[in-house]
Amino acid sequence: MRNPDILIISHFAEERDSANCRFHELAGILARRGADVELVTSSFLHTHKRDRDAQDSQVADYRITRVTEPAYSSNVSFARLRSHRILGRNLMDYLDSRAVPDVIFCAMPSTDVAEAAARYAGDKGVRLILDVQDLWPEAFELVLKPRWLSHQLLTPLRRRAERIYRAADECVTVSETYSRRVREARGSTGGVSTTYLGTNLGEFDQFGAEPFDDTGDALALAYIGTLGHSYDLPLVFEALRELKGRDRDVILHIIGSGPLESRWRDDARDLGDSVRFHGRLGYPEMVARLRSCDIAVNPIVPGAAQSIINKVCDYAAAGLAVVSTQECEEYRQLLDDYGAGINCRPSSSDVATAIAELASDPVLRRSMGRESRRMAEELFNRAETYECLADRILP
Repeated sequence: MRNPDILIISHFAEERDSANCRFHELAGILARRGADVELVTSSFLHTHKRDRDAQDSQVADYRITRVTEPAYSSNVSFARLRSHRILGRNLMDYLDSRAVPDVIFCAMPSTDVAEAAARYAGDKGVRLILDVQDLWPEAFELVLKPRWLSHQLLTPLRRRAERIYRAADECVTVSETYSRRVREARGSTGGVSTTYLGTNLGEFDQFGAEPFDDTGDALALAYIGTLGHSYDLPLVFEALRELKGRDRDVILHIIGSGPLESRWRDDARDLGDSVRFHGRLGYPEMVARLRSCDIAVNPIVPGAAQSIINKVCDYAAAGLAVVSTQECEEYRQLLDDYGAGINCRPSSSDVATAIAELASDPVLRRSMGRESRRMAEELFNRAETYECLADRILP
């Protein structure tokens, strides 16, 4: 009896040496269970805006295939739309050139890639599991102004996404919030479940045994992730200005990069050494930096489509109390249910008050940190949740 042929398709998969990529980790689990696994991704690395480094196509027990995609420099641009369309066509050509797999596990977004996978699976009678990582085009409504007009203009793209949701045999999403949206689109079809992005706690805990100690007696805040339109670091900068002159100094460590980095560096210039931009760090160094901090901040702008995102899983794994402005009711409820942080209005005074409360009460801060870690162990540990996901994928 031959091994099952599992095809994983992810437009935005990280490079193979990433310690925190959902698709590489899942591919490894499936391969260890005896499946023949191929991970298909783009030749263009979206997070770094460059072509992927030349690497061997065989990684341990699974293969990596890179389908050609033209480069683009801006996340919101016609060049990106064109690039995605070309990748979708090239993916169809590649799928037609390989043996028909037993199962396709395909990430969405992008819509073009997911649509190509859905069309191929339908033509060949292949079981398709769609992994909804983000809601497109809802995520773009935040950037396009005015919001009411962008909502109307993006209706055709929303309907297109709904058709893809319905075409899949089964859908997995990264939050209950997204699962509700996909269930709404699929109607009586059902077959929707949630597997959080999560963090492999065994790997996470290997890093940061000797944490950084360059903050002194100041309270260390952490922000990790993209410096982009969905996030509101200027709100945190303003909160830090309001906290100036308090009993304890506060330093914000920013780990990541993105399209607004230059603007935000200029915005925080008056705060001097109280705001430190570390850029994009390797995973071990990021974990060590995060575990050296006292509090994490999750400043998400009103109306953003994000739900349970990578950063909040890492904050929980690090056992940090969280000060969050996120509107997503699912995450707000998790923070409240676990007592793992403070939900704020998107107001600098509210954020400043929350930080001051945690700064002045180390018992509360440590208690919230313990509950945050408990949340990670119960909900976000990939060592358990991805094994369950692999059970669903294998035929």
